[in-house]
Amino acid sequence: MNSPNSPIAPVAPIAPATPVSKQPVGRTPLRVLALDDDRFQLDLLTELLKSLGVSDVTGVTRSAEALHVIAARPNSFDLLLIDLHLPGEDGFQFMDGLSKLHYAGAMIIVSAQSQDVVHGASLVARLRHFNLLGSLPKPVERAPLAALIKGLL
Repeated sequence: MNSPNSPIAPVAPIAPATPVSKQPVGRTPLRVLALDDDRFQLDLLTELLKSLGVSDVTGVTRSAEALHVIAARPNSFDLLLIDLHLPGEDGFQFMDGLSKLHYAGAMIIVSAQSQDVVHGASLVARLRHFNLLGSLPKPVERAPLAALIKGLL
């Protein structure tokens, strides 16, 4: 037992816990480009992706801009989320331009178009040898998005 005159050793402060990364060791963070002409949909996709641990999201509203970004930064995106209904060009034309850039990452079609149109776009994506993970109806919900990208995280 310590007497009132015995020195008490100071207690070292406890360091705060280090946050645990959702990325496996040695794995780079997922890099995503989202293409949708509706700014609200882009914001929704960005927030959903962030809630799933994806922080590197580039959003563009025009297909020409998306192709320019991809051409300027080859191999910079692991995943594309593309809308099919775009001003001046549709998702089919975008996929044509994308194939000329030899995009090798994954793709998810995000659309409010009919099932027939989405099915047709899915066939085109596969015929162009894109790594199509699937399609999602708008508005996109967190659980189906998480299910499609879980293998990339």
